[in-house]
Amino acid sequence: MPTISSPGIGSGLDVKSIVGQLVELEKKPLTLVQLRTTAAQTRLSVVGQIKSQLAALDDSLRALTLGSTYQGMSVKSTSEAVRGTASSTALPGQYTVSVSQLAQGQVARSDALSPSVPVGSGTLTITTGRWDTGPVFTPSGTAMTISVSATDTLADIAQKINDANGSVRAVVVNDGANQRLVLRSTGIGADSGFRVQVTDGDGNDVDNAGLSRLAYDPAAGTAGLSLTQAAQNTVATVDGVAVTSSNRTIADVIPGVTLEVSATTATPVTVDVARDTSGARKAIEAFVSAFNQLNQTLTEATRYDAQTGTAGPLQGDSTIVTLQSALRRLIGMAGPGTDTQQRWSDIGVRLARDGSLTIDGARLESALAQPDAVRNLLAKADGPVRGLAVQLRDFTSGALASDGRMGQKVKAVESEIQRLQEQAKRINEKAVRTEERLLAQYARLDATLSQFNALNQYVSQQVAQWNKTSK
Repeated sequence: MPTISSPGIGSGLDVKSIVGQLVELEKKPLTLVQLRTTAAQTRLSVVGQIKSQLAALDDSLRALTLGSTYQGMSVKSTSEAVRGTASSTALPGQYTVSVSQLAQGQVARSDALSPSVPVGSGTLTITTGRWDTGPVFTPSGTAMTISVSATDTLADIAQKINDANGSVRAVVVNDGANQRLVLRSTGIGADSGFRVQVTDGDGNDVDNAGLSRLAYDPAAGTAGLSLTQAAQNTVATVDGVAVTSSNRTIADVIPGVTLEVSATTATPVTVDVARDTSGARKAIEAFVSAFNQLNQTLTEATRYDAQTGTAGPLQGDSTIVTLQSALRRLIGMAGPGTDTQQRWSDIGVRLARDGSLTIDGARLESALAQPDAVRNLLAKADGPVRGLAVQLRDFTSGALASDGRMGQKVKAVESEIQRLQEQAKRINEKAVRTEERLLAQYARLDATLSQFNALNQYVSQQVAQWNKTSK
């Protein structure tokens, strides 16, 4: 039969309370360990934030070390009909552009036909190519052959053409009473024209009856379809030089410039190609923003408030303090510029008393008027003195490396947290063992005192009996 153990019954002591208090004394060091663990986890979180912001600063510096950042070009036009973009190889200048013809594809339509009456049987062979004066057709694409049954309507034929997924698309247009089949090139340019040859099931391919009503081959004298739009190239002049394009893009006629045309022009359009410093300005602004975010985090993390006696989670941390000092020192270093332009402050980027950066807009704009000089100051990668952005990025990239300052700091804090967690585990395990030992000791005490109580009760009964007998 199982026994029920209840500590303290034999002794009359509050064993659970006594053991609980002794175990709590055993766990008392755990409070300090938990506080230290919480503080370490806070430090790890802040170190992670600093590392992330340092990576953002490194990314912003990368843009400042690229020569292309300072070689931007802009294209401005006096008309929406002509727009453009320019690469860094383009030369500044003004150009006159006139557009007399836009590239387009071929469109042909049939006569009005009843929607319920079949067109005729046979085959349609549609070939993409170029129509020249003559008329002369020069094929340039693979022909597609469409088989038409005697029961097919215009809608059926259009569906078969579209299912072939070729270079011509078909649509049926309903005018309210009748329908017309409209064929359109999927591409544009003179080479996107098409020819429709018919093998008519009625035996006559040129009588414009039956399926031959859908033929279009002027070179052979068959034109059941009517041409509503001819395939053609874009025709334009740039500074009086005639140019053509198979699409609506005119590339490299002006070196490094790509023009996009959307309409013909009644009067010449002026296109102005000029240096564009907005890319460099935005890159510098992004760098200042990234630097200031990191500086604010570093300042808050290392701050000590003497009035309240509170300190930031990384106050006095040598790694973080050194990082902050190094960044400020690098901002003040000289670069490979001229006598009047050697430091960040010379181009309007200044270090404030709180360690943040500010931008003098007028000074920066004046410096960017000579973008090559700014590029040399910030991005110069060789020589005895390298560019300011290059120097600063060497530091940030090194700090972010796995064996760099931040990588080592993260590992150190993670190791500290692991040691504290292991210490807490050992304290808890020791407390459990202590509780088990104390409960066992008090169980033995209970048993001994229970025996003593039983013997005492027996002796008392005997004495009482003797006293009765003696009377």
